[in-house]
Amino acid sequence: MTKQKEYHILSLSGGKDSTALAFFIKDNMPEVFEQMEMVFADTEHELPETYDYLNKIEMFLNKPIVKIKPYKSFDHIYSVYNQLPSVTNRWCTVELKTKPFRKYIYDMMKEKGEAPVMLYIGIRADEANRALTANTTDNYINEKHPFIEHGIAKQDVEKILSNAGIGMPAYYKWSGRSGCYFCMFQSKNTWLNLYQHHPDLYFKAMSYEFEPGQGLKKGHFGWNREYPLREMIKPENMQKIRDNYAKLLEKKAKKHNISTKLVNMYSDEILCDEEINYSDNACKFCHL
Repeated sequence: MTKQKEYHILSLSGGKDSTALAFFIKDNMPEVFEQMEMVFADTEHELPETYDYLNKIEMFLNKPIVKIKPYKSFDHIYSVYNQLPSVTNRWCTVELKTKPFRKYIYDMMKEKGEAPVMLYIGIRADEANRALTANTTDNYINEKHPFIEHGIAKQDVEKILSNAGIGMPAYYKWSGRSGCYFCMFQSKNTWLNLYQHHPDLYFKAMSYEFEPGQGLKKGHFGWNREYPLREMIKPENMQKIRDNYAKLLEKKAKKHNISTKLVNMYSDEILCDEEINYSDNACKFCHL
């Protein structure tokens, strides 16, 4: 009996979890890996370290990454919305990732024929609740969560990357997340780290902000709820943010019974609920 045709796609972000999933599938699901496409939705505003890491992934796996771009740039969409994306209006994810990804699948089916799509997502077993909030409503897409099925947690992800020899993305030395350099979900401390490591990107992000009353723009006027970026890098504010961050590190380290060094490595992921004061589930979709 002929097996029904299926498409196998891994949603790759350039982060640790989706990258580890690619290596996990290669080692444990070779029949899937052979057919699988790794697809990266490029917002065109990723960190330089992300693009470098994607190149490493291709070399280590000897498999090309399909890079899809938005059909309209962030700058164009921003001019149409006349408002920055925010935690309550995340048009950046929809316009720069979700829509281009769905278009890619539609175009693929037009060219190769309709068939079920197996979409592999790097949600870990220790964050399985994210599988509920990120679940797609498209009938033709079947989400697969191998890490949840096999009980793969954060420490296992790190071991997979270490054993593969590729290691962690370089931005983890100073940031706890993948995604756009101006992501509104990143902590104030990470904003300062961006200023330290990529001042050009910090000032680019700053250029999108505006003052209340300027032009016709309404609502959220900056990337961070507390500070406009031009205010954040004033010495007195930088010191305040760094001091508060150090206190949060100590608090979270005690709560999770881990070292402050480990908390610092995953700062945005662990501190999200207190420093950024956002729902922890809200900041996950585009950072798999």
